[in-house]
Amino acid sequence: SSLEGWGNSRYTTSAKICGHYSGKCRECQSESLFLPFYFVYSAIMIKACIFDLDGTLTDTVRTLAYFVNAETAKHGLPPAPVDHFKQFAGNGARTLIHRVLAYHGVTNAALEDTILQDYNAAYDADFLYLCTLYDGIAEMISALHNRGIQLAVLSNKPQPTTQKIIHAFFDAGTFSAVFGQREGVPLKPDPAGVFEILELLHRQKQECLYIGDTAVDIKTGKSAGLTTVGVLWGFRDRAELEGAGATHIIAKPSELLQLATVIR
Repeated sequence: SSLEGWGNSRYTTSAKICGHYSGKCRECQSESLFLPFYFVYSAIMIKACIFDLDGTLTDTVRTLAYFVNAETAKHGLPPAPVDHFKQFAGNGARTLIHRVLAYHGVTNAALEDTILQDYNAAYDADFLYLCTLYDGIAEMISALHNRGIQLAVLSNKPQPTTQKIIHAFFDAGTFSAVFGQREGVPLKPDPAGVFEILELLHRQKQECLYIGDTAVDIKTGKSAGLTTVGVLWGFRDRAELEGAGATHIIAKPSELLQLATVIR
């Protein structure tokens, strides 16, 4: 669809540009995703993108399940189903372990501490086990980087493991900041990590997108005043992302390139 004639319509007719507004194109009746005309025509320049890690850049659901189930098995617990880890994950390693134990009907703070410590150590020692990038992520990151858009990661995964994963999958210098869970810094959805990244990159909140796959991510970005992009290839579904108030929702990584181009 053409971008001509914007002045006669509230929405763009650029097919497949993913935004918060969606429906059928009024001209061709194809399923399209529309961006409000007034938003596209604004002076916003996207100069940075902050990404969640698990469920956004990396598919780690089998990794999480393997290492947690390996540790709980040592204490006589059966494995939790792999698919359940899409709901267990998102709020940091301690909450992950707590949710898995709750699934088994276990409430034991000392056991939780033990499993957490052993899980973190085992995961960090073999952090790429069953871990992959989602299809299209490498190409998307490369394209954004080549455009001069600054990139950062903000994860609730422990800092050492977060940094190792990024360094394993991406060239040095691709990301300007990589932050995981750190002592003294609150976990997402607290926006403290976002503010730290913005200061490090010397960017204003209006210049930055926050991209993630869960309500925790959307709440993080919104709390910091950023435009948020929910992704559908990760751990949670559209209903959760819409319920959290995501500004835009995309179904594949290449749509972020289109979105950043239009906003720019």
